[in-house]
Amino acid sequence: MFKKGHVYAIVMIIFIAAMSSGSWSADKYKWKLEGTSDGIQTYTSEVPGKEYIAAKCIGVIPAGMDVIGVVLRDIANYPQWMYDCSATKVLKVVNDQADTFIFWFHQHVPLLTDRDMILKSYVVNNYPKGWSDIRASSSNEMNYEGKKGLVRMPSFYSQFLMEWVDKDHTRVTFMIDPDLGKGLPTGMSNSTIRKSPYKSLQGLAKMVKLQKYIDEAKTSKYKKMIDDALKKNYIK
Repeated sequence: MFKKGHVYAIVMIIFIAAMSSGSWSADKYKWKLEGTSDGIQTYTSEVPGKEYIAAKCIGVIPAGMDVIGVVLRDIANYPQWMYDCSATKVLKVVNDQADTFIFWFHQHVPLLTDRDMILKSYVVNNYPKGWSDIRASSSNEMNYEGKKGLVRMPSFYSQFLMEWVDKDHTRVTFMIDPDLGKGLPTGMSNSTIRKSPYKSLQGLAKMVKLQKYIDEAKTSKYKKMIDDALKKNYIK
């Protein structure tokens, strides 16, 4: 039987190994600052072997990590705030405690044929160090046919990195690395990719103000982890 600390160490080793290989390799991205608007920095990067760019935004959201956590967990309501997300559906709860889900995502693509994807979430919470890493990647673990007329994306990867600022502010990095498939106008597609993280962070900043999420966060597991970290003076 593993002790709690050993289990955490094993999970971290597996997570780091996964993130440092394949599509999660950090050194594959050469981020270029595109600009700053409303305190949100936008970056883009070419992706080796792909015609589409990756994009990310970094900004401070006026809410605690616990509130943002419950918003991100509410996959069913992503269409309310995530840019050009038309519909979602949770297909399987793999591990509720670890926030591991397999879900379907309908992506509206302006002026072009809409896309969809099956994604699986991966989460590591390290509140003693003041961060939480929530990632999702294309998955073939489940076969689900979405709405007729949609084109399945060959691949999609995303990251929400939350970093502790204080109990009412969180630095959020949102990154996407999509492959929309062949035959699309590259310039138009990359323009949509470039604006997606920025628009989504703006939407997230509105969602965290909703009372239902503020109330839910007060009794959430995220609040408990933050309280434990505060008591041990890991974060202040």
